[in-house]
Amino acid sequence: MKKLASEETLAYMIRLLGEYLAELSTPTAGANADFVAGEKTAYAECLEILQSWELAEKYGLTYSVEDRFPLPL
Repeated sequence: MKKLASEETLAYMIRLLGEYLAELSTPTAGANADFVAGEKTAYAECLEILQSWELAEKYGLTYSVEDRFPLPL
């Protein structure tokens, strides 16, 4: 993988984490449910941290992460 500048790296993370959360949006039952819930929580927390970046809105992070990707209780 080629080296990216910091802005490119953060933009890539925003896009990738959003894609991961979208993939995990369907409810999961069974043995993997707890793992998937933890994964979703971690990705959402990363996006919430990235919202503090001054250029986050430029890269589409203009929404409430918890509203778009509700976390399991």
